[in-house]
Order: sequence, then structure tokens, then C-alpha cells
Amino acid sequence: MTSLENFKNTFVRNSKAQQIGLKLRTIVLEFFSNIEENFYGGSKVKMTLYSRNGSNNVLCGIQQSANDTCMLYVHHVDNISHEKLKFSGKGKHAKRVKFESIDEVSEDDIKWLLQQVNDNAPF
Repeated sequence: MTSLENFKNTFVRNSKAQQIGLKLRTIVLEFFSNIEENFYGGSKVKMTLYSRNGSNNVLCGIQQSANDTCMLYVHHVDNISHEKLKFSGKGKHAKRVKFESIDEVSEDDIKWLLQQVNDNAPF
């Protein structure tokens, strides 16, 4: 099974969330060089994490969330704000952005966010 097939399997097939996730995945894979894509979780909680220099060095993650939406998790950003991206969660290691439609995924905004992650990551 290819990594694209594995990624698609972390979502309900042909769902709106899967389409959002595929767009986010493309941006993440194009932005970072030398990144590893790892798939986690069982039948209920499935997540794709992207890391560099080992699977413990997570940069970001993508996951289907409730009501056919998709979450982008970013690590290494504590105090961050953006006029279009709405951050939520008080996670110890990650902030998250919820996308309800593919139109909400702006390549420029996501690249800006990934640049913040890249600048702050210690690896």
C-alpha cells in the first residue's frame, strides 16, 4: 500500500474531510524537505504525523475530526495568531486549526504557518 493510500485510509472515503486532508497533505509535503509521514491510531482515532530526523520529532499532523471536518495540528508554536487561521486547543505540544471546507485551506496561509513551525523546531 502506498503512503497516499495509507493517508486516504485515515479518513472516511470520499468525504469532505478527506478532500481537505489531501489538500493539506500536498502543501505539507511540498513545503518540508526530508519529511517522514507516519500513520497512527486504530479504527476510531486515525492520525498522520509528519516528522523530521526521526518519528519523535513531530512538526505537524492531519486528522479527520467531527462533522466531516479536518484538523491540522502544528507543533513548536506557543503564542501565535493569524487573521484567517483560527487556533484552538490548549495542547501541551500542539495547536490545531479546524477546516470545515476545502475553500478555507489557503496555500499561502498554510505555508506561513508551516514556516513558523520550521523556524521554531529544534531539529
